[in-house]
Amino acid sequence: MDIKNAIADFQFIANRVSKFSYEIADIDVKDEKAKVNYNIDYNILSINEDENNFVGKLEYITDIRANVNEETFFIIQLIMEGVFIGNKKKLSETDFKNRMELNGIATLSHLSRSYIIAATSLAGMNPPVKTPMANIHLLMAMKNNKEDNKK
Repeated sequence: MDIKNAIADFQFIANRVSKFSYEIADIDVKDEKAKVNYNIDYNILSINEDENNFVGKLEYITDIRANVNEETFFIIQLIMEGVFIGNKKKLSETDFKNRMELNGIATLSHLSRSYIIAATSLAGMNPPVKTPMANIHLLMAMKNNKEDNKK
């Protein structure tokens, strides 16, 4: 099947890691289970337009903290940014923003998961850290509720 006729009006064009840090404590964990807390957030950094397209920048924030017996075992922080483009002839600005949130977050979440698995594996963590998949619809609802409560 020729993809030319099925290319979406919303496209992912670039990404970068704007922040990555990790700290691993030198503690003896033996057979202890780590209690891991995952905090995920996102921000739409910008939406601009030119003659033909909307161009938006989104950041996906992952903050992971693990404790063993009340001691900090590791901290991982990652901010992954993505740039997305949308055809103005086919999408309104609201549609573009909605696609950035839904498709953009899904795209950046998977890139972030892969990055964290690779980085923690290379850092010698065995097993490497695997972040859980996020329910994007629920994440968006939580973000909207948080912003509504600020008002």
